[in-house]
Amino acid sequence: LGGVAGLALGLLYFLQEKIIYVPRLPGIPSDYPYLPDSFQMAFEDVWLTTADGLRLHAWLMWPPHWGEERRRSAPTVIFFQENAGNMAFRLPFLKPMTRLLDCNVFIFSYRGYGRSQGTPSEQGLRLDAECAVDHILRRTDLDPRRVVLFGRSLGGAVAAHAAVRRRPQVAGLVLENTFTRILDLVPHTMPFLRPLVGPGKPFNFLVRNHWNTKVLLEQLTDLPTLFLSALEDEMLPPAQMKELF
Repeated sequence: LGGVAGLALGLLYFLQEKIIYVPRLPGIPSDYPYLPDSFQMAFEDVWLTTADGLRLHAWLMWPPHWGEERRRSAPTVIFFQENAGNMAFRLPFLKPMTRLLDCNVFIFSYRGYGRSQGTPSEQGLRLDAECAVDHILRRTDLDPRRVVLFGRSLGGAVAAHAAVRRRPQVAGLVLENTFTRILDLVPHTMPFLRPLVGPGKPFNFLVRNHWNTKVLLEQLTDLPTLFLSALEDEMLPPAQMKELF
């Protein structure tokens, strides 16, 4: 039993990034199966350069009937995706967002995802998030006063980090089915490690990726924030969303 536990802890430590960040889903091509125009969205292909010199791929999307002035006056939602698959798999969700909310939507591929360079890590995704927000805030064809960050699952933690770093310029934050921190998530997603890893457990030092959403939100008490929670979510315990709220 001790050998099995030791093996599991070793896998948690050495394969942690591969467990948390899954750019390519098994059996699914790593490249984009479709583009925004497949969903009747006008879009601009965007390339970003991060502070550490990596190139990230992104799309800025809007309803096809909009002119330049309409696009400039509309709010812009920056979407931070979940941990698995590339940004093309979010297009079915983002299309109705542009229509129902009358907004521009900006989505980018984290490092190592889609056509973006690099290898994903917590520090790397933090830089990616800051780069994406800075790009939108600098654009002269969008309203920098109406930028909202929307994060789902892991993306909620990434968006919260970006909101903290760019707080005066961000108008709002939306968190959907996000966890409190990685350490709280391990006992739920890896129940066989529950006696060893989790709040108050002896091997917490093995969890190198923190993504402490709760601590980040404590720095955003003055930012309008919407919390969206699916009560039957089997991956992320709804109780963690309640704790964030």
